Amino acid sequence: MELYQLKTFVTVADTGNLTQASERLFTSQPAVSAHIKALEEELEIKLFERTPKGMKLTDDGAELRNKAQLVLNASNDLKLKAKTLQGVLTGQAKVGLNTDAEYLLLAQWHLALMSSYPQLKIQLTQGTSVELLKKMSSGSLDVCFFSGENNYNELSHVDLCSTHAVIAASPKWAEQLKNAGAEELAQLPWIYPEPLCIYHRFIDHVFAETLNKPTWVTSSSTEDSTSTLLRSGVGLAFIRDDEADAMLKKGEIVVWTGESFTLPLGVAYLKTRAEDPVVKALLEVIVKKFTDRCQLNPSHA
Repeated sequence: MELYQLKTFVTVADTGNLTQASERLFTSQPAVSAHIKALEEELEIKLFERTPKGMKLTDDGAELRNKAQLVLNASNDLKLKAKTLQGVLTGQAKVGLNTDAEYLLLAQWHLALMSSYPQLKIQLTQGTSVELLKKMSSGSLDVCFFSGENNYNELSHVDLCSTHAVIAASPKWAEQLKNAGAEELAQLPWIYPEPLCIYHRFIDHVFAETLNKPTWVTSSSTEDSTSTLLRSGVGLAFIRDDEADAMLKKGEIVVWTGESFTLPLGVAYLKTRAEDPVVKALLEVIVKKFTDRCQLNPSHA
């Protein structure tokens, strides 16, 4: 088997779509199909089921996908080591972003990384903290940002900063929020966060002792959609205080004056790759930029 076949296999597995995989690999869809077919024939295993929604891994394919990623990682590590011995860091750095670029200081650390390592290419992946940590665990990413807890034994992380989460709503709910307790909040409609999001822990805390639990009218997995739903008056939701401050200045929301909750931000990586040149370079640059911000703005410490 060839490394390009394994790369195609992993890409199709991650995208679940031949067209998207071909675009990501800069090749044609027939070529992608041919790579998968050749790999299936060599391994004598069916890797995918073709469904109306795209390419779905078989049980055998799902097990082999992680093995294929390990082989690709090992190949990449070998190339990186060779370049490092030459004094040049090259290859591709895959970074997972769990929230908006401004909060993650994307422009700052990306520019610093390109300045220090001009031959290193950066591939950015957007997702929820839960999704990214799962990908990180399987070796699909070099590092990823996440909010909340790292429950993976195979992952290490560096704490970057913390902010606070507050309960916000459209101004039309201002009277109901004024002097409201948990029971009153439970009577209002809610925009629920993604499954396993740290915000669920906050919700459980607020309503731990209420007779009634809040009713959710919709759910949201991104800050953009939550902000849009908040402004339109759909319901209440938890958002970061920096997002709330910007929306408050525009008169787009009101904020409950009760308890706020600490929201930590970290960057995770595989323990086995702690000495990987790419991982070390990413961590060095990212941590420095967040340290600089915290020194300028202690509220983000």
